[in-house]
Amino acid sequence: MFEALLLTVALAADLPTAAALLASADAPRRAQLHSVVRLRATVQPDEGPTQTGEFDLYIGNEDEQLVVFRDKRNKGRKFLLRGDKSWLIVPGSKNPIAITANQRMLGASSFADLARVRLAQDYTGSLLPGTEPCGRPAQPCHVVEITATAKSAPYASGRLWIDSAGLLQKSVYRLASGKPAKEIVYRYRNDIGRTVPAGLTFEDLLLPDNSGKTTLEYLDVRPTEHPADWFTPEFQVKR
Repeated sequence: MFEALLLTVALAADLPTAAALLASADAPRRAQLHSVVRLRATVQPDEGPTQTGEFDLYIGNEDEQLVVFRDKRNKGRKFLLRGDKSWLIVPGSKNPIAITANQRMLGASSFADLARVRLAQDYTGSLLPGTEPCGRPAQPCHVVEITATAKSAPYASGRLWIDSAGLLQKSVYRLASGKPAKEIVYRYRNDIGRTVPAGLTFEDLLLPDNSGKTTLEYLDVRPTEHPADWFTPEFQVKR
């Protein structure tokens, strides 16, 4: 009886905190600060042809991101985020268009999904008891309920599945009403001994029958120091 109690206490002491899990899940995103990421998006509707597109994601500080489309259909179109403000910049236009970070970008993905979900900074978490299987192959994962603490957070709340290595394997984000809005599944690869993001699969839970999925593949990541005015609408309109 006493030994069992000691074992229970020891296991509880080994459990990570919700805050530690959020920081660990956020680490791959933070590792990409001050870089350029080339991505390919594939939209797979339940009916109709598959659509693909490529774009570059320029990342500066925590609140500085720029998406530049490279495919023929949207070439030169930009989404810019700086602080709590975001803009759409259309080729040939002299005036950036103010938008929200939740603006749909391609398929089920939004600008906020790529650049604005800052788990450790904008959310507080609560660790649920036990574990649940997640990932491929399936493995025991900690489950963390999150609630937004910042007005600029793109989702009001959600649930995260984080594996024993601290990697985020799955998330379901909710609106302020509590309605599930987005499900994201994460993939990783080994890069010379480092675990780095390989891709994401988005499912828009607000669409009828959750129809259609959007997959993002990480094609290349290059560390880059951007010019001081790179993440301003005035500079990007002129480029």
